[in-house]
Amino acid sequence: MILSEQVLRYLHELRPESGEVMRDMEAVAERDGVPIVHWELGRLLAALCRTLDPVVLEVGTAIGYSTLHMAEQLERGRVVTLERDEARIAQARGYFDRAGVSELIEIVAGDARESIETLEGPFDLLFVDGTKTEYREYIDLALPKLTERALLVVDNVLMSGEVALAGDAPDTFWSAENRSAARAINREFVHSSDWVGSVLPIGDGVMLAARR
Repeated sequence: MILSEQVLRYLHELRPESGEVMRDMEAVAERDGVPIVHWELGRLLAALCRTLDPVVLEVGTAIGYSTLHMAEQLERGRVVTLERDEARIAQARGYFDRAGVSELIEIVAGDARESIETLEGPFDLLFVDGTKTEYREYIDLALPKLTERALLVVDNVLMSGEVALAGDAPDTFWSAENRSAARAINREFVHSSDWVGSVLPIGDGVMLAARR
C-alpha cells in the first residue's frame, strides 16, 4: 500500500462507473489474477492520450486494460502494444472488438526484447509495464524509436511501497531483484540530464518522464 486506507477508499468512491467492456475486464482480472494497471493510472494514460493524441508504444498488453484506456481517447493516434502470451492476446482482441477500437491498436506478439527492434516508429509515448527486471532493456531498445520530445510512463516503480525497503531485505510480494530494478529506474530518470522525471504515488507508483 502506498496511500492510507482512507485516501484509497476516497479515491475508489470518487471513480465514475466504468463502461461495460472495462467492467468485464476488471472482473476477469480480479477473478483470474491477471495483472492490470490501477484505474487511476489508466485514467492518467487516458488524459495524456486525449491531450497529445500520440502514437504509443506499450510494452505489456495483458488483456488490454491500459491499452483500452488509451485507445478510447485517440483520434489520429494509435497504440502499438507488445505481448508474449497468446491467450491474453486473444482476450485483448475480443475486448478491443467489443469496444470498437480495434482499428486504433496493433498487437505485436512475442518477446518485447526482440519485437521492439522490428518496429518503425516514431513513437510519442512509451508505456512500460512488462517484466520488471527487463524494464531497462525495453527502454534502451525503444529509445531510437522515440520522438525528440517523447513521454515515458513506467508502472510499478513503488511496488506497493516496498521499493523503500532496505536493499538486503528479504523478498516480500516483490523480490529483492524487482525492487532493485525499480530503484535504479527511479534514480536514473529523476536525476537524468536527458529526461525530466518524477515518481508519482499513483496506483502502484508511476515514473513520468519527458525527454529533454
